[in-house]
Amino acid sequence: MWWKALLAAFGLMFVAELGDKTQIVILTLSAKCGFRQVFLGAAAAFALLNVLAVSIGVVLYRFLPEEVIKYAVSAIFVIAGIIMLLSSREREGEEKEEVKVGLVDRRGPFLSAFLLVCLMELGDKTQLSLLALSAKYSQPVFIFIGGTLALWTTSLIGALVGEGLGRVIPRLWVHIVSGLIFIAFGIINLF
Repeated sequence: MWWKALLAAFGLMFVAELGDKTQIVILTLSAKCGFRQVFLGAAAAFALLNVLAVSIGVVLYRFLPEEVIKYAVSAIFVIAGIIMLLSSREREGEEKEEVKVGLVDRRGPFLSAFLLVCLMELGDKTQLSLLALSAKYSQPVFIFIGGTLALWTTSLIGALVGEGLGRVIPRLWVHIVSGLIFIAFGIINLF
């Protein structure tokens, strides 16, 4: 039954991603850049990753060992955190200028969100769950739709909350806290 596959994928993905590190990254990027571009970048990344998970995810795990993914993601988090901390210093005479993450300065919020989500979610529990559900229900289209809608929903929640926080919390604080969060995730990801 197609609707069981869709509901199972939506429910599992929503619960798995709510409060996950990716949602926190979306929240922090949205606090800096606004929700639209960050959400669209994250949504595009999740759609791409879900296609991979449902169709060729098993092959990816044969070629990319989990350890390699774990260390790459950790390094990216730590580097992004350091960049955020370094970019948080206000420049002389430009106190009111919005301080941006180095990654966002070079790539823009859409591409930054897209790349970060792709790198963080590659090999994550959501991909593995979609693979398992696809095998169980033999309904890859509905697994894709349910999983993607759930991940878009959690991304939208994170992006809207992040933008709201970005309006009331000084940008400098957002950068410092975001940098520390990224570094912490990079270190935690190693364990």
